[in-house]
Amino acid sequence: MFEQISNAPFTATGIRPGGLDLTQQALASSKLPAGSRILDVGCGMGTTVEYLLYEHVIQAVGIDSSSMLVAQGKLRDAALPLIRGDAGALPFSDASFDGVLLECTLSLVRDRERVLKECHRVLKPLGRLIVTDLYARNPEAIGALRKLSLQSCLKGAFKKNEFIHECSVVGFELWCFEDHSETLRDFAAQIVWSYGSLDRFWTETGASSADLGWIRCAIREARPGYYLYVGSKAGSVTATDGTRGEK
Repeated sequence: MFEQISNAPFTATGIRPGGLDLTQQALASSKLPAGSRILDVGCGMGTTVEYLLYEHVIQAVGIDSSSMLVAQGKLRDAALPLIRGDAGALPFSDASFDGVLLECTLSLVRDRERVLKECHRVLKPLGRLIVTDLYARNPEAIGALRKLSLQSCLKGAFKKNEFIHECSVVGFELWCFEDHSETLRDFAAQIVWSYGSLDRFWTETGASSADLGWIRCAIREARPGYYLYVGSKAGSVTATDGTRGEK
């Protein structure tokens, strides 16, 4: 899906809700200073990597499983440090980064625990795990999302408490969890502006006519939202739950 929509007008600041504005908020919440080394897992065309390098003097590196998206990023700026690779087997040594960023990435991976463990491994002590992604604000209805035939972030949306627990088991202490569902609504509006309707967007990205009714129903029941999670590699100062009110 990301390859199919990579050239759409609304993807200029990243193929995800919130764009670079949410990246900026994530950076502020994680309290990572200039000069930090950050790995962007699922970097796509490197929009965030470029932003961190040139706007925040962050030593950013990007990795993505799509050779097409990495090539597009390199075509835009050959100097961008983007590589093709597997989030479940990161080609970096232990304790290499101050932060690991996953923007609308974790909901797409097959083995979330494995990816979280890899993120933990490559982080330095006190390092930050930064995740922005979808979650079901009605977790009781998440089963409908899991049955979607189309591979998308919606299908992999989280239950908030389960996700926080998974991160804790791997070794991350909760730093903050913020609801940013307004960015998801804005992103949907941008899709409608570009494609004419959400149905047309889903159809052009692979959904059948039979899928459309199921997608609408699943979204209505699960009430997807968007969040920012920051976790600290265990052993840091005591973390607090900065949860915003969920609507």
